[in-house]
Amino acid sequence: MYCPYCGADVREGADNCPSCNRPMPYSTKGIQIDIPTSQEADLDIETEEDVQIPTGIGLADGWDIFTNSITFLFKKPVFIIPILFSWVVYATAIIYFRYYFPFPGDFFLDLAYIYLLILFLTITICIANLMMLEFIQQVESGDKICFGKAVKEAVSFDLIRMLPIALVWSILWFIIVILRALTSRKKSNNKSGPTAKDIAYTLNDAEWGPLSWLGLGLDLVEKLIRMVVFLILPAIAWENQGPISAWRKAQDILKKHTVQFLTAYSLTLAASVIMGIPLAIIFTLDKEGVEFSTVFWTGVILYEGIVWTLGVYLEQMTTAILYLWHMKWLKNGAKGNLSSIPKPGLFDHIYILK
Repeated sequence: MYCPYCGADVREGADNCPSCNRPMPYSTKGIQIDIPTSQEADLDIETEEDVQIPTGIGLADGWDIFTNSITFLFKKPVFIIPILFSWVVYATAIIYFRYYFPFPGDFFLDLAYIYLLILFLTITICIANLMMLEFIQQVESGDKICFGKAVKEAVSFDLIRMLPIALVWSILWFIIVILRALTSRKKSNNKSGPTAKDIAYTLNDAEWGPLSWLGLGLDLVEKLIRMVVFLILPAIAWENQGPISAWRKAQDILKKHTVQFLTAYSLTLAASVIMGIPLAIIFTLDKEGVEFSTVFWTGVILYEGIVWTLGVYLEQMTTAILYLWHMKWLKNGAKGNLSSIPKPGLFDHIYILK
């Protein structure tokens, strides 16, 4: 709880602010609070519908969300373990289907198998992210991080509520994959003997090239869909909401904090682009005829895993922090813009989810 006069932290149930010593509006001592007219003007209390969030403030909030996500990773690397594991599953499934799976040769059956693969991947990623969200809930509840408890929650209570979200996401992802396949410049169907180089190209989806506007557009849409999904997951993990209620909660956050969300989207995109620059250079040199060893390409595959894992982590963590901030904003009356409430910190000993 925060003092409406000076903004200082106030213990719940306290009668006076410890900083300015003014009586709190919810005081149980029956004190009548008389606020002078000049102070009423300074408070400038608005209804939730009338609040206009300045763009500059929203950008600063988005930057805070992004930097906090990076800080949390260094303080608690365990957060990234479930997502790293999901990349191993993701990469293994992609390589198997690309080079070893015996497709029946029937057009519609092949499409069905591809969709099932995508559904499997969306469920895998969602479970990994739900585990990370369970870690956050443990921290924000004042508990110690317990890997076993996070796994139990993610694959039992959260899984059922998450499945409809994963189903919708898989359908949208499948449509994007079909659009990529219809316009891809890569025509080779060779499946025999994949080399480390072939696997690196497959996992990076490098056939698009740096100047493919359609590929870029599909990537941006795919990322937007993914981050909206990741904004839905906290409602499932933290508030035990069903898929429809969780979607409505995400809609509410997107509506009220659009600038913050788009800023987080842009910054995570920029981070992915920066991390992908070495890969772009390597693939360009390879296409120009520069030879690299198998060991080198193996290192490229590992680096791709790091880039993918960090990208998904940043997307989920930024949306999770935005969700936490929104919850804190609601608990304090949903007045003013998001910056009027101190941003949440996982290690500030303020337990929002307790």
